[in-house]
Amino acid sequence: MQTNTKRDDYIRASLALSLIPEIGANRIKNLFEHFESPMSLFSRDLPDLVRVRKIGASVARSIRSFQDWGRVDQLMSMAEKHEVTLLTLFDDTYPCRLKQIHDPPALLWVRGDPAVLKRCFLAIVGTRRPSVEGREATIKLTRELIATTDLAIVSGLAHGVDTIAHRVILEENGCTVAVLGCGIDRIYPTGNFRLAQRMLQQGGAIISEFPPGTRPEAHNFPIRNRVVSGMSLGVLVTETGMAGGSRITAGKALDQNREVFIVPHAISNKKGTGSNDLIKNSGGKLVTCVDDILVEFPYTEIPRRGATNVSGERYAEDGQTPIRLRTSGPVEKSNTKDLSNLEKRICRLLSKSPIHADRLSQKLQMRAENLLPVLLKLELADVIIQKPGKKFTLKS
Repeated sequence: MQTNTKRDDYIRASLALSLIPEIGANRIKNLFEHFESPMSLFSRDLPDLVRVRKIGASVARSIRSFQDWGRVDQLMSMAEKHEVTLLTLFDDTYPCRLKQIHDPPALLWVRGDPAVLKRCFLAIVGTRRPSVEGREATIKLTRELIATTDLAIVSGLAHGVDTIAHRVILEENGCTVAVLGCGIDRIYPTGNFRLAQRMLQQGGAIISEFPPGTRPEAHNFPIRNRVVSGMSLGVLVTETGMAGGSRITAGKALDQNREVFIVPHAISNKKGTGSNDLIKNSGGKLVTCVDDILVEFPYTEIPRRGATNVSGERYAEDGQTPIRLRTSGPVEKSNTKDLSNLEKRICRLLSKSPIHADRLSQKLQMRAENLLPVLLKLELADVIIQKPGKKFTLKS
């Protein structure tokens, strides 16, 4: 975390730069990476500014001539009035995955507890007018995610799938964050005002990169969608047509090297034609249950609800960092009474000779994607060893 003085400088500089029409998130990021002092760039010579990547002479002149500091002070006062936290790219609570994308917002306006943004997120998106099939898929998968993991869910607070996902999470006492396509001083759609208030009351947050007063214009929402996908491990699309924000979000996710998960739909369901098209054209993985999602991530990357493995490992509140607890030492074979029945069966099979994971899956008559997390648990517990060629053996 920066000192308060330097943090305020980053906030003021970010606000000022955001008021210059030619400057977007990517250029602001380049400027901050180039100059150690954020406020100094407004007094730099033109040649110094032009040396910054993607800063041409015209943009440099706009930075040098900026004078609207009264508006900057007004925006900072508005943040205080609305009990909003302003986060820069250099704040610890700025979503870590969002920092990694090509054009992260230079500033986030946050209502609620900013610490929640350190959680591990999955995005759930879909059509604003879901079919019965799409609605049921959203409810089912959202409930399963909350029941089996400590993931927080991010969406866009739009009507339809977004609203359903937010509501189910709150009903299950989970954590959810909404990303707005307008200023933080308004809730859009207005019909979700109470839902937004409930999200804040239950420990979630509402965020936007747009300053107060920004109307929910159509061009804001594709910009918003890159934040939804960018702060997440992956994006789950439960139902979408051939056009719409959900397909944009899926595309952004793929560009950001995020996982995309798509629920398939019957060919008679016109509201799901976009979902089937994404699957057909490799725009995402077909999923029918939560296991289809979880298998795509290392076991330690998604925190399981109440999960503690045999080595005494738990996951941090941020949902990203495994906490290593002190133990008396490796789990010995004599301690197999502490293992589950499945883990004991695996140990017995591996005690004779190394076995390939696929062969082990056949012997146990279980799917490989369900077996691999168990093998990783045993490996982390120092019970088994993975050898070259995806073969496993019991540790001697």
